[in-house]
Amino acid sequence: MAPDLEDLRAALITALGAERLSDDPADLSYYGADRCRGGWPVQPSLIVFPRSPADVQAVVRACAAHGVPIVPSGGRTGLAGAATATRGEVVLSLERMHRILEVDTAARTLRCEAGATLQAVQDAAAAAGLLYPVDYAAKGSAQIGGSLATNAGGVKVLRYGLTRDWVLGLKVVLASGELLVLGGALVKNNTGYDLRQLFIGSEGTLGVIVEVTLKLARPPADSLVALCAVPSDAEVLALFARLRRSSLTLSAFEFLDHGCLDHVLAHRKGDPPFAEAAARYVLVEVEVPVPGAAALEHTRDELGACLGEAVDAGEVADAVLAATQAQARALWAYREDISESLHRHTPHKADIALPVARVAEFLAAWRPLVAARLPGIEALCFGHVGDGNLHLNLLRPEATGLPEFLDRVHAFDDELYALVQAHDGSISAEHGVGLLKRDHLHYSRNPTEVALMRGIKSVLDPAGLLNPGKIF
Repeated sequence: MAPDLEDLRAALITALGAERLSDDPADLSYYGADRCRGGWPVQPSLIVFPRSPADVQAVVRACAAHGVPIVPSGGRTGLAGAATATRGEVVLSLERMHRILEVDTAARTLRCEAGATLQAVQDAAAAAGLLYPVDYAAKGSAQIGGSLATNAGGVKVLRYGLTRDWVLGLKVVLASGELLVLGGALVKNNTGYDLRQLFIGSEGTLGVIVEVTLKLARPPADSLVALCAVPSDAEVLALFARLRRSSLTLSAFEFLDHGCLDHVLAHRKGDPPFAEAAARYVLVEVEVPVPGAAALEHTRDELGACLGEAVDAGEVADAVLAATQAQARALWAYREDISESLHRHTPHKADIALPVARVAEFLAAWRPLVAARLPGIEALCFGHVGDGNLHLNLLRPEATGLPEFLDRVHAFDDELYALVQAHDGSISAEHGVGLLKRDHLHYSRNPTEVALMRGIKSVLDPAGLLNPGKIF
């Protein structure tokens, strides 16, 4: 261990205690990277486990004094390398700061530490008869601090918006070690710049989020779920437009192509949802606005009629409408199990956003481009079509080693992101930039925007202590 690191270790032991530090190789590997496999070396020097904002302040001050950078770490479910340590950084794990501090049912707010999982936040809200509506498949592991740091979206953005729409207050430790308190329980506070928004989506490059105050909502009385077999991408958009024209309260409109479903069925060894396969599948969820059997049946009839009209118009080949909550969960599983079913293929993922009207046009160009440039590599797509967010997956062939595969797909990235740019899209919808997309930021941000972001970084973190090398 280098002398500076030895001195830092001694300072951290004094501040936290030896039991909350680790340089065990297994811990360095486990805590040193997120789920993105970009081919970078995973090289943290030390893992620290604070239990309070004061602990985080002590860690940041010690690292600053010794010139050792920090990678803030949550549940490490990210897919862009934003929580990966490649330069001997200290990984600051927030997993032991996981308390739900307060649920205010009158104000409909929840206050928690940054290491609380999304599932724990949802459960605490539900126990109080309320709803935290941001929802995605990794909720059992993803931590709320990381959710804010990437401005996570998920499957309900169509109805409820992004994470940033639900944040009332933050406590953030700056690179100086100062604790910055932003907002709180106030809904209205029109006194200058809203600094909260700087830290949401900043991927830990501007400060370490240690505490969050979230807005909560009243949950819907009930919901209905349907799975539709759809002939093509164009019909997917036609079905979406039809549902949006109806009086139904659409809360999710999730898309997967036939290849995604094939992998889910193979992984689960399950039966297909329809007798005949389709090119595309759409999962639809609508909310029942008021309690009672009559409202539920009225919404069911309206959804059934809308899907029947879609069948008559050729937009839907077949559909199944869940009759029970168990059946609804089973239909959702076809969508939520995709990432797990693809994991063994070490997929190279792109998380893009497009104007909804241009989704079909983009996919019509993307699929043949992949076939021409990357023969032998399976290309799959799923995502949140209702808000224009597509998850593009390129799967590693079993006979191809990871380094060779990464070389091939990374060489294709510029063509992909140029295509996204040509369709007025963004290279990152909800996963962030991290390491994975850092060199492609210019496809979504112009030089003036990047210069402004660098300027903000230099003001808040002049020494480049926090999550260096991420975003730009």
